[in-house]
Amino acid sequence: MFGLGLRQVVILLIAAVIVFAATQFIPAYYSAILFEDAVRQEVKFAVSTRKTTENVRENIVQEAHKQNIALTRRDILITRRGPAFTVEIDYSIPVNMRVFMRPLKRHVTESGEIFENDRN
Repeated sequence: MFGLGLRQVVILLIAAVIVFAATQFIPAYYSAILFEDAVRQEVKFAVSTRKTTENVRENIVQEAHKQNIALTRRDILITRRGPAFTVEIDYSIPVNMRVFMRPLKRHVTESGEIFENDRN
């Protein structure tokens, strides 16, 4: 085939599969990185922007929808301990490999302080 040996054809096929997989996984990882950064920022600045836990939860859901991540309010676990709180999120992003769908599973845990007047 085009003057290539069997070994060279196999190497080209492997390289093509790797490039294809990268074109499918890189956008998913990029969305996950943007989402996780937004969660960190939301938690970090919750006290300075006087947000309640419900405001934080709603903003996280909105950011997930911006990044095309299927996330609902129930998927976000917020644990309060006095003025401190912890946000935990388990989510997955489906990656279409044409032959099968592979979920990219992620976990986010962030801690911060919340505005004191939140009485949830």
